[in-house]
Amino acid sequence: MGILNPTKICCVIITYNPNDNLLSTINIMGNQVGKIIIVDNDSEDQSLVTIANSMKKNAVCLLQNKQNEGIAKALNQGIRLAGEMGFDWVITFDQDTKPFNNIIATISEVYTLYPDKQKIGAIGANFSNANSGWHCHIKDQKKYCERDYLITSGCLLSMNAFYEIGGFREDFFIDNVDLEYSLRLKRYGKISLITKKSGMNHQVGNPKTKRFFGFNMVSSNHNSHRRYFMARNHIILSKEYLFKNPYFITKTNFFFILSLFQILLLENNRKTKILASLKGIINGFLYKRALELVEN
Repeated sequence: MGILNPTKICCVIITYNPNDNLLSTINIMGNQVGKIIIVDNDSEDQSLVTIANSMKKNAVCLLQNKQNEGIAKALNQGIRLAGEMGFDWVITFDQDTKPFNNIIATISEVYTLYPDKQKIGAIGANFSNANSGWHCHIKDQKKYCERDYLITSGCLLSMNAFYEIGGFREDFFIDNVDLEYSLRLKRYGKISLITKKSGMNHQVGNPKTKRFFGFNMVSSNHNSHRRYFMARNHIILSKEYLFKNPYFITKTNFFFILSLFQILLLENNRKTKILASLKGIINGFLYKRALELVEN
């Protein structure tokens, strides 16, 4: 029965103007993995102090970009460095995620139970939050389930699979990076799993909630910059994967359209965000390099 060796797992954290929560994450993960790598996307000076303080009591390696390269490139930088250091697995985090002190043990349990370990491309940690409840409901007695996609935060990635499928798409910059990677894993015959147990606290966006007809409606409340990339990359994904994963893409299109109505009903700066989304939709349809990049 195969087990995960924690000393062969590297933790990669992507930062951009982080707060003091970073130190907590590093302290928690430092006891669970063999190494921590921080990839910083050109944080401001005050935030760099936070990063420096987080490194004082921990064996942390820092990669510092001179400009904001986006989450996809930063992930590739950190994961490739982990590969050069000889690690077999990487667990990735956003700077705001709060992992539990047993997240690796929770993920390792799933790895041990899954019979065909060569097919594992990624194992994600389940989570819950006040706005949306559980990220993934597993009702039966299983310790895990297969997923079409996993978010990058709290996700254990196979280094072999990473190199086989070509890493994260850097032209996506920030949004749908994890979704595209997961779909590509599936395309290469790899499996994405998620734990039944919660392994972290994680919040998607800065959610805004209102009650309509007795029901809570939640919107992620991302800014217009993010709304642009969410729309553009959604269209690119839809073009590329509609015939490969028709049910999943149809479902994501439904929720994308719903998100536009949620902006109108719940959020501030509606006009700016809707215009950014429309610009993203147009540029997504016009984006000519997308198919070429996926095939290479």
